[in-house]
Amino acid sequence: MGGNCVQRPGAGFTLVELMVVLAVVSLLLGLGVPAFQRLQESTRIHAQVRQLMSDIILTRSEAIKRNVQVVMCPSPGYLGTTPECSGVYAEGWLIFEDADRDRRLDGTEEIIRTANRLPEGLSLTNRAATRDASEAIVFRPDGTSGRNRTLMICSRTRPDIPSWSVVMNIIGRPRMARDWGQCPG
Repeated sequence: MGGNCVQRPGAGFTLVELMVVLAVVSLLLGLGVPAFQRLQESTRIHAQVRQLMSDIILTRSEAIKRNVQVVMCPSPGYLGTTPECSGVYAEGWLIFEDADRDRRLDGTEEIIRTANRLPEGLSLTNRAATRDASEAIVFRPDGTSGRNRTLMICSRTRPDIPSWSVVMNIIGRPRMARDWGQCPG
């Protein structure tokens, strides 16, 4: 039962084969990494606009539920500071019950929710991107806001990535819109 086994000398990859494989892998990485980074940044923008939309909906529903004016305003929310309405929404925001209807957080008014600043590299502006969003959003007990408004989130580092916005009509109903405005570049 003696079989003839033929053994190939040096069974393995040649240098040329290895170089071809490395070239193909490099090409795939060169094409895939930028696309993945773009997708990652787009996902960050979308996640932040969903949070903003959720908080606007919360503000409106709390005004209706509590039958009182409720305000969402920018608030830096730094640790150890007293919450107040100031600054721009990119630094964070708070939602509070505005019992005395003065649009300012007083010591007796309940804070419903606070939100942290946007992640580094994102901006929150008006639709034209001419100014940072800083005006309070006020909902009356009937759920109306009394004015149209657009809050747009863009990437500062990648202005070529489409923006996401929360668009509110005069009744106060918010909706999300993709690429609804011009990102600052």
